[in-house]
Amino acid sequence: MGGKEGARGYLYQSVVSVLNSLVTKDWLFVQIEPDTANDKVDISWFYENDEQEVTQVKSSINNFTKTNVIDWFETLIQDVPNSKLFKLILIGSCSDSTKKFINKINKDNFDEDDNQDELAVISPYLNKLNVQLENFELDSMESKIYTTLNKFLSYKGITIGHHLLEMMTGAIVFQFLKFSTNGNKVSKMDFEKQILDWVYFNYPETQGNLPSNKLLVEFYHSRNVPFSNTMQAFNLQLLNTRYIEVREEELKKVIEEISNIHVPQKEREAEKKAEIGGMQFTVSFHISSEYSSEKQQNIRDKTQQLLGIQLCEDFFYVGNLKEQKARFHPPLFSNPVQRIGDEIEKQKFEKLEGFYYELEKLDYYVQQFEFLEGFSVIPLVLKNEGKQFDERIKVLIKLPTNVEMLTPEKYLLPEHIVLEQFTGYDSILDMCLRHQKDSKVEYNVNNSFIPFTQYRIFLEKEERVERDYSDFNRYLRTLLDFEIHAESDVLILEYHFDELNPKENIAFPSYLLVKANESFVIHYGITSKNSQDVTTGQLNYKVD
Repeated sequence: MGGKEGARGYLYQSVVSVLNSLVTKDWLFVQIEPDTANDKVDISWFYENDEQEVTQVKSSINNFTKTNVIDWFETLIQDVPNSKLFKLILIGSCSDSTKKFINKINKDNFDEDDNQDELAVISPYLNKLNVQLENFELDSMESKIYTTLNKFLSYKGITIGHHLLEMMTGAIVFQFLKFSTNGNKVSKMDFEKQILDWVYFNYPETQGNLPSNKLLVEFYHSRNVPFSNTMQAFNLQLLNTRYIEVREEELKKVIEEISNIHVPQKEREAEKKAEIGGMQFTVSFHISSEYSSEKQQNIRDKTQQLLGIQLCEDFFYVGNLKEQKARFHPPLFSNPVQRIGDEIEKQKFEKLEGFYYELEKLDYYVQQFEFLEGFSVIPLVLKNEGKQFDERIKVLIKLPTNVEMLTPEKYLLPEHIVLEQFTGYDSILDMCLRHQKDSKVEYNVNNSFIPFTQYRIFLEKEERVERDYSDFNRYLRTLLDFEIHAESDVLILEYHFDELNPKENIAFPSYLLVKANESFVIHYGITSKNSQDVTTGQLNYKVD
C-alpha cells in the first residue's frame, strides 16, 4: 500500500468512525486531529464530566507487529493518560501471532506466560484498550461510508435514493477534514449541524424529505383546558368532592347511632380504701374509660367545624365503664384492652372510638385539600407532531422568579393516620396531581416507586412510622419529578422524558402547582437525541 492509498485509508476510516459515532455513542464533543501534547491522537470524543476516548488510525503496506501495537498504545497513553478508552484502528494486515495478541487485548485475557516486561507500560490500562483491524479495500471502505451516512441521515428523518447517496459518499470524504474546524473541540449538535448544512446546501432536493418541527409543549387538561398555548388559571376543587361528602355522611350517621345508645346515669363507684399500719390507701386496678374533658372539647370543636353539628352533653357518657390501669406489651404482640362494664357501655365506647378516629382522618384530609387548593394548576403536555420517534428529551420550563412553585421540600406532610392514602400510584395525591391517561394524552411515570413492605409488621411503631414517611418522600419526588434551578431573573424547571413516538402526547409527571398574583409568560426549550437545534416556544398563563 503506497502513501496515497495509506492516507486515503486513514481518511476513509476516520469518516466511518465519526459518522457511526453520531448514532451509536452518547458523546458531547469531538475533536479531529486535536492538538495534544505528543500529537498522537487522530480523533477524540468527550463525554460528561470531561471523560475522554481517544483513537489513533494507522495505515501500512507492511504487516503490523506486536511491537507496533504496544508502542502505539504507549504513546497514546502518554499523550492522554486520563482517557477512559484508547483505541487503535489498523488498516492493513498482520501475522497470526499478532492477531492472537490483538484478541488478548480486546478480551483483556493475558496470563502468566505473556511477557510482563513487554506489557509493563500498558498493563494498568488493559481494560481500556481496543484494537480494530481493517483490510484496506476501496470498495469496502466506500460501502462502509455509504452505510453509516445512510444510517445517520435516516436517523434524522431524511430518506434519499441510492444514486444521490452514492454521490454524497464520494463527496463527504473530501469535505470531512473541513468539519474538524482545525482541531477545535466541536459539540455533537454543532458537528451534526455542519454535516446537515453541507447536505442541504449541496443537495437541496433532500430538504423536501425533512420532518416538520416536531416537539412542543402545550397546556392540556381533560376537563378544563383543550390543547392550547394560552390558558386561564384555575385551582383544584377538592373540598367539595364526593370523597369528602361520603365521609361527612358516614360521620353524621355514626353521631346519630351514638346518640341513640342510651346509657342510664349511674352513681360513681366508691373508691375502695385499705389501711396498713394505721395509714389509709386508695386501692384501684382500673381507670374510667370516659374521655377527658380536653379530649371531649376537642371533638366538639372539630365536629362543629367539619360537620356543623353541636354535640349534646351526654354524647360522651359511658357510665361506669373502666379499663385496666396497666397493660403489658410483648415485643411482637399487644394485648387488647380489657374493658369492665355492661354491654351497652362497651358498645357506645366502641362507637365513640370509631367516630373519633374517622373524625381525625376527615380533619387531616381537609387540611391536605385546603393546602392543595391554595395553589393554581398548570397542566403541561409534551407533543411530538413530527414523523419520527425521539428519545432522551430534555425540557426546560422557565418561569418568572415571582411565581411560587410547589416543590417536595415545601409540601405539607400528611398526618400519619392518612399517610398511606397519600402515598403511591393509586393514592389521593396521584389522582389529584398527575395527568390521568385519556384518549389524547399518555400517562407519565418516568421513575418507579416501590414502597417498603418487607417485615413491616415486625417493626416497632416508631421505626414503622419513619419508614412510612420515607416512602412518602420518595413517592413525592417521583411525582414532582423535576430539577429546579434559580437564576437571577428566572426560575428553571428541568424535566427529562425517555422517549416519545410520532403523533403521540405525554403528560408531564405532574401538574405544576403555583401561586401568582398576575399573568405571566412561560418560556420553554427542548433538546433531544434526534434534534439538531433547541426548539423554543412560549405559553401564556392568564390570572384574573
